[in-house]
Amino acid sequence: MKRIVYIGKYNGIIGGIERYMQNSAALLRRNGFTVQYLYTEEGGKEREKFAAAFDAVQRFTPEHDSLKQADLIVLHNIISPAYLSGLPVHKTFFFAHDHNIYCQRHHYYTPFGRVNCSRKFHPLRCALCSLGRNSAPPLKSYCRFPAIVLSDYMAENLRKNGFVNVVKLPAFIRTAEKEHRFMQDGVLRLLFLGQLIRGKGADLMLNALAKLDIPFTCTIAGDGNDRIMLENMVEKWNLCDKVQFKGFVSEPEHLWDDCDVFVFPIRWQEPFGLVGLEAMAHGVPAVAFDLGGVREWLTDGVSGIAVPEHGDLCAALKRLYEQHKILLPEMGRAALRLAGEKFSEEMFTAKFKGLCEEMQK
Repeated sequence: MKRIVYIGKYNGIIGGIERYMQNSAALLRRNGFTVQYLYTEEGGKEREKFAAAFDAVQRFTPEHDSLKQADLIVLHNIISPAYLSGLPVHKTFFFAHDHNIYCQRHHYYTPFGRVNCSRKFHPLRCALCSLGRNSAPPLKSYCRFPAIVLSDYMAENLRKNGFVNVVKLPAFIRTAEKEHRFMQDGVLRLLFLGQLIRGKGADLMLNALAKLDIPFTCTIAGDGNDRIMLENMVEKWNLCDKVQFKGFVSEPEHLWDDCDVFVFPIRWQEPFGLVGLEAMAHGVPAVAFDLGGVREWLTDGVSGIAVPEHGDLCAALKRLYEQHKILLPEMGRAALRLAGEKFSEEMFTAKFKGLCEEMQK
């Protein structure tokens, strides 16, 4: 089985989903697969670079020839149920990257107070929670397909919402070959890398930094609707000399070399958190709120610190600074080791090949 078709929303980079498709397609092609990509909407950045990861990139149509020729089809976003009838159940997987297949609001937390949810979908309750902004998710139509997830957390969510066949496919990363160097000038260098939207919690991080009484700098790399609000917060808390906004960064490799701690201050229940693997692969410890699938990659006290929801992010960062000569190099080495042991490209490729073989039975 060699011909794979991905179906996604955009033909460029928006966030982690597109990065995952791009990187996994390139890896599969290096291992002898043909990977085509069909998208439903124009959008995203770095379109040429994104397209280069695939054998072909074209607009989705239900009658597209590649769907008939494919050995395996992977839905990376929700398309209209009207189009699903043309997709063969025996060779189509739904890859659940987000909560939107069982959360009408999509964020899986309430609109008032932003309280994280753990309930299964209910038409009336979820319609009220979404404030009428989104249509009900097509659960019934999608449950007939087998599903792929990156975390046990997402597997549990899908099963309680009616999915029977759920496969956990390990994420993957290529580890850096050089040892990371920490706090060369005695200043704790923090990095936030992600979309500047409410669920990613950059505002929660800034609130903590306003109380952090140690030498530090913070780089915020990413863009989104919250950027102006965050810039105003930096000015309000007199952090302008410590916090720098980089905007969208197409090649973030140098950012990892120039940081000591990756901060993942999520407000929502992150399905996995692929950017956490990037930190691990560069030997950078993480400090993250303990939500969603974070524990899939973050081992508390070993490769970083998992802060309880609504916990003291400031205290965790201060602890790393005060014990930096021991904790930062130890956690960095552990992160690098765990990335190689749990999330290697070889493990992903072997699992994907096994998945393909199962489909042929």
